Amino acid sequence: MRPSLKIRNTFSRDYEGSPVAGAVKVPKRDMDVKIVDYDVKSGVELSQSATSYENIPVDNHKAINELIDGYEAQAVPDNLVAQRLESGAYSVAKTLEADAISTLLKGTASTQENCTETNVYSNIVKDIAILAKQGVDKNRMYVAIDYATETLLLTDEKYSNTSSQIGAELAREGVVGKINGVKVIVEDLGKDESEKDIEYIIYGVDWTQAIDEWAVQPTINNLNDGKHIGASALQGRMVYTDALTNTKAVIVKTKTAE
Repeated sequence: MRPSLKIRNTFSRDYEGSPVAGAVKVPKRDMDVKIVDYDVKSGVELSQSATSYENIPVDNHKAINELIDGYEAQAVPDNLVAQRLESGAYSVAKTLEADAISTLLKGTASTQENCTETNVYSNIVKDIAILAKQGVDKNRMYVAIDYATETLLLTDEKYSNTSSQIGAELAREGVVGKINGVKVIVEDLGKDESEKDIEYIIYGVDWTQAIDEWAVQPTINNLNDGKHIGASALQGRMVYTDALTNTKAVIVKTKTAE
């Protein structure tokens, strides 16, 4: 069985309204509420709320419709059913994960040097500190690292020693270690729009949103379209979207040209 995909599972789901209506209102927060000095005599000027609401359309439609010729749904061999259903579920998860990563790429670019065995840990620690100084809680923060970055990190004792301290519950969520108290997950991050390799992404989950309107899970159905005889199809559909409400809550490190 191929591993499950996990970045999108960490996203928040605290929007207002029903996705079935086609759009939801997502809280768009500044990092913190502002505190000012109070004047007993004249009071204090009102400031704008740290949270506003952004209207997000749920308009991402994806589908699977794969022909299985020569078999009606009830006659498809069990091994073929299992193989296609597993493949369909994996393809759905992979698509959702890729879109979640694409959403995170709208964040702020890291200014750290390209990662090497000697600087990879410190690079990530420095970028974690940037988010922490802005008020992002480390307990509500994740570091998503690419497999190539994980290879570099495994040579660092400070990182390697944390893997043995990860409990079973975090391990089931895909957490493989911690860096400066922040949970680490490993994923194939791919490349950005400029075809630069993504080394890692650090993000605060309170500014990421995963919005699912509805889904038809992949199933094998008979084809009664008047064109196919004795055939069935693997079919599924999903309607969803993802949103990033504050680009400062995400730091993206891509590999730059030497």
